[in-house]
Amino acid sequence: MTALMKIQTFIQAYTQAISSILESDVTVVDNELIRVAGTGNYATEIGNTIAHANFFNQILETGECGIITNVAQNPSCIGCEKRAVCKELADLAYPIFKNGVVVGVISIVAFEERQQENLLKNRAKLEEFLKYMTMLLESKLYTAEARDRLQQQLQVVNNDKKGWSFVGKSKKMQEAIAVGQKVAKSDSTVFLRGESGTGKEIMAKMIHDLSQRQDKLMISINCAAIPENLVESELFGYEEGAFTGAKKKGAIGKFELADKSTIFLDEIGDMPLHVQTKLLRVLQERKLERIGGHKPVPIDIRVICATNKDIEQMVEAGTFREDLYYRLNIIPIELPPLRKRKEDISPLVEYYITYYNQKLNKRIQGVSIEALQTLVNYNWPGNVRELKNIIEYLANIVEGDEVHLADLPDHIVLRSTKGYDAWSLDKIIEEYEKRVLSNMLKEEASLKDKEKLADSLQISRATLYRKLKKYNLL
Repeated sequence: MTALMKIQTFIQAYTQAISSILESDVTVVDNELIRVAGTGNYATEIGNTIAHANFFNQILETGECGIITNVAQNPSCIGCEKRAVCKELADLAYPIFKNGVVVGVISIVAFEERQQENLLKNRAKLEEFLKYMTMLLESKLYTAEARDRLQQQLQVVNNDKKGWSFVGKSKKMQEAIAVGQKVAKSDSTVFLRGESGTGKEIMAKMIHDLSQRQDKLMISINCAAIPENLVESELFGYEEGAFTGAKKKGAIGKFELADKSTIFLDEIGDMPLHVQTKLLRVLQERKLERIGGHKPVPIDIRVICATNKDIEQMVEAGTFREDLYYRLNIIPIELPPLRKRKEDISPLVEYYITYYNQKLNKRIQGVSIEALQTLVNYNWPGNVRELKNIIEYLANIVEGDEVHLADLPDHIVLRSTKGYDAWSLDKIIEEYEKRVLSNMLKEEASLKDKEKLADSLQISRATLYRKLKKYNLL
């Protein structure tokens, strides 16, 4: 959709107002020669491609005002398929600009001799009038663009507030999301499986936000991040004097904080065996005892847990309780790694570019075909988290409006399984050579700096300058 078509409703009302003031018909076409708005004879042709393209093409190409004083004699009308039946007598057209580029044309059309006479008599004044009218339209285009940008920002902010957002349409991911949405309303325990960075915590937040417990804060705990001797007290709390260093009056644990809400146990495979035993009892009885306490505390919680480990193998090895495994594995949801949903990489790249454009006030429009191919064919061991980090890196270092292959980190390019498909060895070597020189050459390097660089690379200054010129690094 063209820029003018995005504000079509406004432009139509705008042309009707101008037409009433000038007592002549007015029409607007975009840079694809589609009629955006029109009055009189053209009111019913909105959305159609115009037939008399020669005249408007001239305005679009030159960016200058133009006029047809007599349709029957004007060379611009020669060849027009509607010339024989055309009812226009005269036409004054003015280009519409945005960022210095012609995006359309607005024209005053005379269908009557009185209108033709008035147009020719007041041509200079009408040109000036159209000039200011196009400036108003340009201002409206900027306002619409700013509004769209604000809506994108709000969407990103809203997604952040919700804490979850899934991008992409891959079948495996959509199946996982569908299961999560389906079980959200129940209180059954969910076991999220998947590699690090696949979005297990995001899935947990989605399930919580769609549940009956959404008004309460979901409590998250990373079992791998807590020292082993503190896991039990963190989860279940303790009474005053339960151990040396215990706080006066004790402390409640994460499970009590999650009462009437959801508790998310991330990396549950790292939970010590003795804590697993107590967790099993809590899940069975829906009661807990603080360390040093003797009074059971009833709790109403929904448990979501996650791991990137092979729990079944851990059960066989005796490092994870089999009975706890069956207690947790009621609704298993597998989140696929990014390398198994390649079709989602492009929309994820686009999403995070928009996200960091807003966050870092950048204006990156997209990535080149070669860069995107390389990103798609990289295996992403860190999955979506790694992709997000790479886009944040690119948003910080890219100065233009497009990400190119040379902008990607070396490890992404060199480990991309098909990043060099159909490349000759010479081209691969050139690309790597360009990267080395780009990384080693200082910004605004002096002649002395370049001499030192040539010496360190053990090449002549002439060779260095030839290569710098070749790769546009001078």
